[in-house]
Amino acid sequence: MINQVYKIRQFEEGYVAMTSVLVIGAVLTVLGVAVTLNAINEAQQSLGEEKREVILGQVDACVEDALMRLNLNGSIPASLTLPSGNCSVNIDSQVGNNWTFTVTGSGGGYQKQIQVSATRTTTVAVSSRLEI
Repeated sequence: MINQVYKIRQFEEGYVAMTSVLVIGAVLTVLGVAVTLNAINEAQQSLGEEKREVILGQVDACVEDALMRLNLNGSIPASLTLPSGNCSVNIDSQVGNNWTFTVTGSGGGYQKQIQVSATRTTTVAVSSRLEI
């Protein structure tokens, strides 16, 4: 009889140990998945920010090109092609020497716009530059 009680007690202790191992394993798995998903999210955000900065640089280069063309030719084409990429230009208003135009560039699923107000006399003076 004592032998049977001893065997039952060993079985119960083994059950508690096995349950503890399973619970600890489950908790560690959940923590591992959470850390991995957080790292993936951070990497995606970093890549997205990098792509937005590249597009902003492209649009900024197009704005500079548009201002140069306005200074040299007195007009701005509807689209600009640069080594960094293509941009479209929308003339919002032109009253005398006062110009307001929006340059749009996109790539990699991202789009940036910069609106510029400038006055063209013998040179071009930018009165405002707004990233939209």
